[in-house]
Amino acid sequence: MRKVLAVILTIFTLYAIKETVVIFTSSDVEIASHRKQLILIALSITVPLVVLSLWLWRPKPKNVE
Repeated sequence: MRKVLAVILTIFTLYAIKETVVIFTSSDVEIASHRKQLILIALSITVPLVVLSLWLWRPKPKNVE
């Protein structure tokens, strides 16, 4: 179940990263006028998704007894 969730979350994370790059590189007038707010929103969504995705792909720690 963990791997399925990791795959789904990774797909969402890659899409969020793509949209973040679009915000950083776009010269569209509407995006340019709200660029600071959009960057803040994009990074506040993308960074936690990346951290959670990496955490899910990390192997489970083995019990040390």
